[in-house]
Amino acid sequence: MKSVHLILSFLVLIHCSLSAQILTESRLPIIIIDTDSNEIPDEPKIPAIMGIIDNAAGQMNSIDDIFNHYDGHIGIETRGNSTQLYEKKTYTIELWDEAENEISEPLLGMGKEEDWILHAMVLDKTQLRVPLSFDLFRKMGHYAANYRFVELIVDGGYQGIYILTEKLKRDDDRVDIAKLDDNDIAGDSLTGGYILRIDWTWDVEQQDLFESNYESQAGIPMKFQWYYPKPDMIQPEQKEYISNYMHDFEDAVFGSDFMNEDGFRYTDYVDLNSFVDFLLINEFTKNSDGYKLSTYMHKDKDSKGGKLKAGPIWDFDQSYGLSTVCSSHIPSGWTYLQNQAACEDTGTMPLWWQEMMSDPIFVNRLNCRWKDLRTRFLQQDSLFLWMDTQTAYLEESLNRNFERWDFIGNNIWFEPFPIPESYEEEISYMKTWIQDRIEWMDANMLGNCEEDITTANAVLSNSHFSFAPNPAIENILLYNLRGERLTIHDAKGRKHISISITESERYLDISTLSSGMYFITMELEGNKMTQKLIVF
Repeated sequence: MKSVHLILSFLVLIHCSLSAQILTESRLPIIIIDTDSNEIPDEPKIPAIMGIIDNAAGQMNSIDDIFNHYDGHIGIETRGNSTQLYEKKTYTIELWDEAENEISEPLLGMGKEEDWILHAMVLDKTQLRVPLSFDLFRKMGHYAANYRFVELIVDGGYQGIYILTEKLKRDDDRVDIAKLDDNDIAGDSLTGGYILRIDWTWDVEQQDLFESNYESQAGIPMKFQWYYPKPDMIQPEQKEYISNYMHDFEDAVFGSDFMNEDGFRYTDYVDLNSFVDFLLINEFTKNSDGYKLSTYMHKDKDSKGGKLKAGPIWDFDQSYGLSTVCSSHIPSGWTYLQNQAACEDTGTMPLWWQEMMSDPIFVNRLNCRWKDLRTRFLQQDSLFLWMDTQTAYLEESLNRNFERWDFIGNNIWFEPFPIPESYEEEISYMKTWIQDRIEWMDANMLGNCEEDITTANAVLSNSHFSFAPNPAIENILLYNLRGERLTIHDAKGRKHISISITESERYLDISTLSSGMYFITMELEGNKMTQKLIVF
């Protein structure tokens, strides 16, 4: 068989003149896909070949370089609902061998799996809203899909910036819950793991979902979709178990004093921390799709904790003021109420959140958690530093992307006016919106942290030091420094920075560090904690 790399490189050289902007080299990994000029359908997947080029940190990647992260076969199809209307497509890819059998690979250092997504982020001209949301939810301590910024070429044509990201699945490196087999129909093995989804149901078969005993905000029954196990794989006993579990939870959340007839409180069924964080990430971003579309919940088996957890998060391209849908461009107001102008899809909006937000236990925990996060990575300086670092890293790729796709200055999806006329204005708008949203949430957060009767602070407050952004360019913000000294070594063990810790939080200048991988170590009474740092 001919080398996949030689075939794709030849096709790129033949077809690159067809691209609006020719890509020759990039700071980002380069993905090259060849479908033999076949149209990529919504479904089913068609065969193609793919190569990924990603050299060492700080080195440029050229389309003439060898494929050093993947060089083989895939199946590919387009993906999405409204985004299918745009020429810049989002794709689902599945890694295959020559016989079209699924194979697993750890693409660009992410967990080993066969299913991946190339997310076009077409609605978001900053290219930052989805990555920022994923990073924040991960910093909260929950799984969110890992991703890498890449530049994509398909059949010789330059397609622009994408994120290669993990598809949401049950897996040790993704949603890490117990695997359910056909014979897991009794005892502890029956109790997990499950993933449920809330989303549009107009194209979902009746056997692929189950109804709630309670209504959605639109006054019609809520419906939950089987996601894992898949509808054609889940056993009758498993369907009965998880649907009954959801019924018991809802009976409690809507019951007197938040208890069901068996005397169990709704907090006996859900992981309160995850529901608090899920609400905070949707409210902070004012996600117009929050709670009701692309919404997931998962439950592990009882022997592993067993409570229902909110998440992982997924669809955040209409956030941070991008869309006028449900007045998400206005920095004030609570999204969970769905009572602002142009709120749609309330037929899939559960009323749990309004009930929980009337529960003192929930809102007191919420208040403590918000205050905790605001002292760390939800600080305005930290958020803006993350954005500045990403835009500096993406600068050349952004220029190519918007030469290929002339979106800047155009209203492509219910955007508030006036439409920013440049990328810099898009970033400025997003920053201003974030600042205004933080101020509103600070002033209007429900609950009283002093009356929190849970162990929220002990559970949720990260006692280990952390820093952001990562990767970084010139400086980082350090948090929760409980130690005596902080040092930075390179991969060969050479010390580059060493400071005494005198403050709990500070900027650290790393402009003297060359591009590459480093290790930050904090020392306390002879103990050391080390984390990896990537410098562009």
